[in-house]
Amino acid sequence: MHSKQAKYIELGELLLQQILQGHYPLGSLLPTEKELCAQHGISRHTAREGLRYIERIGVVERRQGAGTRVIRSSLPEQINQFTQSVQELLEFGQQTRFNIDVCQLLSTDKDEMARLKLLSPMNYIYLAGIRSEVHDKKPICYSSIQQFRYHPEVLAQSLDKKAALRQMMHLLSSANIGRVEQEFTACLLTCEMATKLNDRAQSAAMKVVRKYYSKQGELVLLAESIYPAHRYRYINVLTPSSTKKL
Repeated sequence: MHSKQAKYIELGELLLQQILQGHYPLGSLLPTEKELCAQHGISRHTAREGLRYIERIGVVERRQGAGTRVIRSSLPEQINQFTQSVQELLEFGQQTRFNIDVCQLLSTDKDEMARLKLLSPMNYIYLAGIRSEVHDKKPICYSSIQQFRYHPEVLAQSLDKKAALRQMMHLLSSANIGRVEQEFTACLLTCEMATKLNDRAQSAAMKVVRKYYSKQGELVLLAESIYPAHRYRYINVLTPSSTKKL
């Protein structure tokens, strides 16, 4: 497999197409991680992440000791987002297409300064556009991003959409992010947002606001996304961090 995409995404897309085309019928098992490694000349990690990729899409179910079973022969309407770590959250963003229609250099106003608890105005790169699925191009959400950390020497390039997106992806690496604060709020789609998302105005939606902080505690990026309710399901798995005797 040779592509600019991550190898596990390419594997996941290949398996997805094979499922949709009936190569793996409903109820059948996909090859094991070991078998995928042998078939495609890939690492165990790539095979594991490829299977997780299509699990997130919602067409297979994985159970330890029972393998990966096909549970749907068509694409689901709803997007499943599994998040147990900052890394998995960042991976979800990398698995979608971000089609930018706004790219500007702006500065925080008084309301933003109060909301973000800033002591002084800050410049930021503002990006906004539609996030869509790689495999079916359906719009997932409309995202607006305020990027507070950027390299002044490449500011001119940052107003170019592709350069700005590359810089944002570099910033959003697990090595740079210390924590992410998330806020989920129910809302209704405005007429403008419904048009952008090809959905119905005043229908139910979910607004997700995420604040990304560096390992030094500095706010580096603020992202706000609007999801039509029927296109989004968030799954969070909580596990005990330690066992204490009472």
